[in-house]
Amino acid sequence: MTKFNSYARKLDEQAKAAFKEYREAEAAYKKADKERSRYPQKAGYVTPEYAAKSARAQADFLEARQAFETARRKFINSDTQFKGMRKELEAAINDAYSADPAHLDANTMELLKSGIMTSHDYNKLLEQARADNNPTMVRMIGKYADNAAKARGEKYGANDHEAQALRATAYNSKTYTGDDRLEAFDTMVNVYHRCTKNPAMIDRWDSLLGETIEAF
Repeated sequence: MTKFNSYARKLDEQAKAAFKEYREAEAAYKKADKERSRYPQKAGYVTPEYAAKSARAQADFLEARQAFETARRKFINSDTQFKGMRKELEAAINDAYSADPAHLDANTMELLKSGIMTSHDYNKLLEQARADNNPTMVRMIGKYADNAAKARGEKYGANDHEAQALRATAYNSKTYTGDDRLEAFDTMVNVYHRCTKNPAMIDRWDSLLGETIEAF
């Protein structure tokens, strides 16, 4: 779970509220249709009681059918409700992963400048910076690892094992951007969109996205 988990929880809540609204309209329509079938309109004589029940059932059916059609159209177009939330998430991620001089670690910076670091050292520092949720130091470590990889490659060749390890650390630093949270959010919206096209998928929402929401 990350600091952005509230966005996944909010999407989940809004999705389930939309599911509930759609399903309630669907259930009311099916109930009205069943009641109409019990009291079909008949030609010829019927008792006043039957005529009243039949007329009421027909009116309730027409009303429920219209309400369900309205709910269905609303549900199909409801995935647009998440566009604003995605913009908020993107802004929060950009802010959280921006460089901040207050997050520079002086001791680590001295090590990076020392020239004594091995690929193992760079990788260990990178993992620690990621664990500390310090994107500023992640980027700094990645920059120095990249510089070290280039210097090592020029001296020993691009296929040098140490140079390759340093390049891997530099690459890993560039993946710490929060983009994985946006991708997870987009996955949730995509599954929701599929639910609007195929409501039978609504029952699979938790099984498909439960782990994604928990880890978001």
